[in-house]
Amino acid sequence: MRSRPPPAPPVPPRGRSLRTQLMLWSCLVQAALLLLLVTLFYLGGRALVHQQAMAQLNHLAEQTARSLGNSLRSAQITGDMLLAPLAGNAFDTNQMHGLLHAAVVADPNVDGATVIIEPDRVPGMPDGYACHDVLLDGAVQQRCGADLDLNGRQRRWYRKALHATGPWWSEPYANPSEEGRLFITYSVPLRLPGELLPAGLVSVDVPLARLRHDLGQLPHTSRLRATLLAPDHRVVLSSAPEIEPGMSLRRYLQHRPDLAPLFDPKQPPLPDDEGFDHQGRDGTRFLSRIAPLEQAGWQVVLSADHDLLLGDLRRVTWWAVGLGVLGVLVWLLLVRRHAQRLLLPMETLTAAARRFSVGHFNQPLPYPRQHDEVGEMSRAFERARQSILQQMHTIEHMASARERSESELRIARGIQQGMLAPPPQLQADGFVLRSSTVLVPAREVGGDFHHIAPLDSTTLCFVIGDVSGSGVPAALFMARVLTLLEAAMQLHRQPGHILAEAARHVAQRNEACMFATVLCGVVDVATGQFELASAGHESPLLRRADGQATVVPMRSGPALGINARSVFPCARGLLGPGEYLLAYTDGISEAQCPKHRWFGMERVLAVVTDVADDRRVCDAVVAALQAFCVGAGNLDDLALLSVGRQLSWPPLHLRAPADRDGLYSLLSRLERGLLAMGLQEEPRQRARLVVDELFGNVLVHQRELSQVTLDVTATLDDDGLALQLRDTGRPFDPAAVPAPDLDAPLQDRVVGGWGLHLVRSLCTRFIYCRRDGSNRVHLLLPLAAPRQE
Repeated sequence: MRSRPPPAPPVPPRGRSLRTQLMLWSCLVQAALLLLLVTLFYLGGRALVHQQAMAQLNHLAEQTARSLGNSLRSAQITGDMLLAPLAGNAFDTNQMHGLLHAAVVADPNVDGATVIIEPDRVPGMPDGYACHDVLLDGAVQQRCGADLDLNGRQRRWYRKALHATGPWWSEPYANPSEEGRLFITYSVPLRLPGELLPAGLVSVDVPLARLRHDLGQLPHTSRLRATLLAPDHRVVLSSAPEIEPGMSLRRYLQHRPDLAPLFDPKQPPLPDDEGFDHQGRDGTRFLSRIAPLEQAGWQVVLSADHDLLLGDLRRVTWWAVGLGVLGVLVWLLLVRRHAQRLLLPMETLTAAARRFSVGHFNQPLPYPRQHDEVGEMSRAFERARQSILQQMHTIEHMASARERSESELRIARGIQQGMLAPPPQLQADGFVLRSSTVLVPAREVGGDFHHIAPLDSTTLCFVIGDVSGSGVPAALFMARVLTLLEAAMQLHRQPGHILAEAARHVAQRNEACMFATVLCGVVDVATGQFELASAGHESPLLRRADGQATVVPMRSGPALGINARSVFPCARGLLGPGEYLLAYTDGISEAQCPKHRWFGMERVLAVVTDVADDRRVCDAVVAALQAFCVGAGNLDDLALLSVGRQLSWPPLHLRAPADRDGLYSLLSRLERGLLAMGLQEEPRQRARLVVDELFGNVLVHQRELSQVTLDVTATLDDDGLALQLRDTGRPFDPAAVPAPDLDAPLQDRVVGGWGLHLVRSLCTRFIYCRRDGSNRVHLLLPLAAPRQE
C-alpha cells in the first residue's frame, strides 16, 4: 500500500506563542495596576474635591445671602429713616421733600421712595400728602399731589399696605411710569401715636437690577444657578433665564422638580455644612444649598453642576491615565526585547514539533545541544518520533486487514438480505392476502430470518426464526436452516410437518450444537383459515378488526437442531377481513434498554392495538422500540413479519366503440361499476373526468373511427384506483404534450394541452406505451383529493 505524503504544516496561529502571552500578561498586569491606582486616586480626589466644593458652595451661598441681605437691609433703613419724622407728628413738607430726595440719592440700593398721608389725619394737612421721588438717568424726578397719578392698581396696592400689620415686601412688578423696570417695594404703615388705624405709608422701591448685581458677584457660568425667594416663597429673581420674577413656588418647582425635597415640610432640614445632591430633569447632577438671609423668610437657593466642581479633577485624572499608558507601552517594549532573546529556542522547537504533530515524522527534529529543559524536550520528541514511525507501519497493516474484513462482512450482509424473499400477495374470491417484513441485524450480519412463499394460488406459508448466537456463525447457521425450511415447504403443506422435516435435517452434522427457534404458519386467502406451529418460538399476535390484540394460544415443540425426531403440535384459527397476524423474535419482546428497563409485551400489544394497517405495523413496532431505547442501539437482532387479510374487488373491464354514444355509455357503466366497488362520489368524478378527457382526444384526433375500440380496466386496492386505458387508434402519446405556461399572461397563453395537464395533475402515476398496435395509458388515481400547494 502506497503511503500518502504528509500534509503541509499549518501556519502557526498568531497570539498564542509564549512570547506573546508573556507580553500580553505583563501588559495586562501593568494596566490593571495603573487602573487600580488611577481609580483610588480619582475616588480619593473626588471625595476631597467634593468636600472642598461643598465648603466653597456654602461660602458662595452665605456670601450671596449676605450681599442680598445688605441690599434689603439698606432699603429697610431708608424706609425707617423716612418714617422717623412722621411718627413724631413733626411733619414739614420741605423737610419731607428733602428726605425723599436724600433717600433716593444717598442709597444706591433704592431707586424710588414714596410718602403718602391720608387727608384729615395730620393737623394742618386737610388734603393729606402724597409725593414720590424716582431716580431716572441719574436725575431725581419728583411727583407730588395731583402729579402723582394713583391708578386703580396702585390704589389697590395702597389699600393693601394700609391694612398690613407691619412692614412687608411686595412681589416683583414692572412699573410703566419708570420705563417698565422691575422693582420690589418695601412698605411700612404710618401709625400716629395713640391711633390704631394707619394714617399713611412709607415705601421704598428696590430695583431688581440692583439685586441682580449682587448675584453677578458669583462666577459667570451657566452651571451655577442662584435664585432669591421672598418670605412667601415667591421667586424674586434668578440667574436662570427660564425662571421669571414673581413666579410662585409651585411653578418654580415645575421647572426644577429636583429641588422639591428641599421645600417638603415632611423632610428634615439639611445641616448647615451639607448640600443636597440631586439630578435635574435633563440628567445633569447638581449640588444645591439653601442660605437664609438676615431678613426673616428670605432665602437664596444656590445650585452648582457636578461637572463644574469635578472638572479640574477629571483633567488631572486624564493626564495621569495618559502618562500611565505611556509607561505601559515603554514597559511592553522592554519585555518584548528580553522575551525574544529568552524564548527564541523554545519557538524554534515549537515550530519543529508542530510539523511533527501533523505527520512530518520523516524529518528529524532540530534541537539545541545544551542540557537544559529545551534540550531534554527535544531529545524526548525525537525518541517519540522514531517510536511512532514503527507503530504507523504496524497500524497500516492492521487497517488493511480490517478493511478487507469489513468489506467481506458487507458482502455477506448483501448475500443474507438477498436470501430473504420479498413479501408476496395472494388474491382470491374477493379477498387479498398481503404481508410485510422487517429485519434489523444488530451487526453487519445476524441470526434472525424470515421467509414467505405461496404454496399454491390461494395458500401462503411463512416462517420466522431466531438462531442462537450472533455474528457470522449465526448468519451461516441461519442460511442452512432457511435453506432446509424452503426445501420442506416444497414437500409439505402443514406447518407441523414442515418443521418436523426441517428438524430432522438440521440436527444432522450439528457439531457446533447450535439451534434455531422457528414459527411456521399457513394461511388460506379464500377462507381465512390459518395453521401455526412453533419450534420454541414466541407465539404471534392476532389483531382483530375491532382493534383488540391478543396472543395466539398454542403449544410449542423443541427448537430446531436439538432433536431430530420432534413433534410440533398445530394451532388453528380464522383470519377475518381487516385482521392480521404479527410474528416477531425475542429481540422485540425481550429488549432491555439502559437502566434495566424491559420493552415487554405490554408495549408491543399497545402498538398493535393502535395500528390497523398490517403493512405499517412492523415499522411502527421497531420505531416504538427505538424511541424507548433511544441512544442505546440494537442489542439484539430484530425480525418482524405480518400477514393480513383484506377485502378485494375483481377488476372492472369495459369496452365501447369510438363514437359519442359509445363513450357516453362507457362513462355511465364506469361510474356504476365504481359505485358498486364502494368508491365515494369525488374519486368517481375524477375517474370519469380522466377517461372522458383521454378518450375525447381519441375522438377528436382520429380520422377513421369505425375500426377503433375503447377499453378501460379499473382495479381498486389500497394504493388507489388503477386505470388502464387502451385504444386501437393512431399513435398518440399524451405524456409528451408539454405543460402550458401557467405564469404567462392570458393573452399570451397557447390554446390546447390544458385538459391533459389537468389529468396528469390528478394522477400519482401516468405512463404511456404503444404495444400490439394500440395506445395504452396506465395511471393511478389516489382515493383522496390531491393536495394543492
